Amino acid sequence: MLINDLPIIIVSALFLFSSISVLFIKEYSKAFYLSLSANVIGIIVLAAFWVKGFVGYTIFSCTLYIDNIGYLFSMIVLIGTIVVIIGGKSHVENWTTRSSMLSLLLLTGLGLIYMAFAYNILIILGAWGISSAASYAITMLRKDYKSVDAGIKYLVMGLISSSFMILGFALYFLSVNTFSLNYETIEYPYLFMLGLAMLSVAFFFKLGAFPFQGWLPDVYINADRISVSFISSVGKLLGIVPLLRIISLGDPTQNILNFFVVLFSIMSVLSMIVGNIIAFSRKDLPSILAFSSITQMGFILIGFVALKINVQIAEAGLVTQSLAYVIAQAGLFNFVNYIEKVSGTARFEGLRGLAKYDKGLATSASILVLSLLGIPPILGFWGKLFLFESVYLYPWLIIIAVLSSAISAGYYIPIIREMFREGEMNFIETEERDSVIFSAILSIGIGIISPLILVVV
Repeated sequence: MLINDLPIIIVSALFLFSSISVLFIKEYSKAFYLSLSANVIGIIVLAAFWVKGFVGYTIFSCTLYIDNIGYLFSMIVLIGTIVVIIGGKSHVENWTTRSSMLSLLLLTGLGLIYMAFAYNILIILGAWGISSAASYAITMLRKDYKSVDAGIKYLVMGLISSSFMILGFALYFLSVNTFSLNYETIEYPYLFMLGLAMLSVAFFFKLGAFPFQGWLPDVYINADRISVSFISSVGKLLGIVPLLRIISLGDPTQNILNFFVVLFSIMSVLSMIVGNIIAFSRKDLPSILAFSSITQMGFILIGFVALKINVQIAEAGLVTQSLAYVIAQAGLFNFVNYIEKVSGTARFEGLRGLAKYDKGLATSASILVLSLLGIPPILGFWGKLFLFESVYLYPWLIIIAVLSSAISAGYYIPIIREMFREGEMNFIETEERDSVIFSAILSIGIGIISPLILVVV
């Protein structure tokens, strides 16, 4: 029935129309509000169809599966994009590529929405091509030397990850003899495990999980802050969403389940340890956010360990932690952009005096940092709680994760401390400031209702 296709048809038409229109609208403010409105309307449309019960069926010749997880991750994409667009309003206004920036943000979001509902590997390949290409271009759009240099490194690593993904899907098809992600029988289990390992490597590159984080410091530290605000938040969903669809929809054997547990446990622990060690040595905010994101991806990978063991709580953890990370990371890189404009540096000394002259911004940035740390009742606390609960069968992993979270206070808390130290700083009313406050409100507001996610997943 055509009515069942409407959630995807409406969102696709909305984003395609908007992504093309902004390229031809000469007045920047109109293009900005069109892009912002497209994301807001997209959330409303998806939420409306979700509430109306358009769930649990396939469309487009069984290539898309409309389910709760698809709706939730699609809305996470749009929420993160809204934070980035708000924060970048005045920052990108003078760019010659400002229309391209808005268009590419919308196209990346559309590709991720298709991946969130993917039921066929061809959908993931097509959507990956759109979103990945757009994300590489976003990194370089400012066209200064550092951004282009970082973008080229990101592109090269992206091409390597795409090669692993294509090889992984080829092995996947050979082992299950179907393009569908809902496999029931695996004819060649060892071939399937090799294919899954290849796919995991591809998506670990996008996540920036250890040891595939080589591109991450260059991009996070050298690229334009608004571009990084998007790449470091919504861009990470390019690794989370397709990996989630591949693992969650199939019916693997026990041997393959054990392989899942071993693979993701090792990657999770290594990412948490390495991320913490490197972040501790940094004294500037972009570097801390870059290397701490490796640790954050370690927490995310805990959900994949339990995905076929404790399904509901694992999925709730992945959804909640992904949303917490996207909001906090996007907001904090907008905060970095603001601090650099006001104080001239994003090192610790550039944060001093902020609380004295702008308590609202200092409080909001502190909330986002505490969300990454996992302090209740902020959103990040519930994400970690669900993830830790999902692996109760592996208490050793919970212990490592809790210790890792506690250790991360060693580099998160100094950020807050420096903002509340004495210093001189000017007050400037900018969109970056507004986006940080908006992100903090979201983190608190959604954090209060986060336990309900267990009900809806």
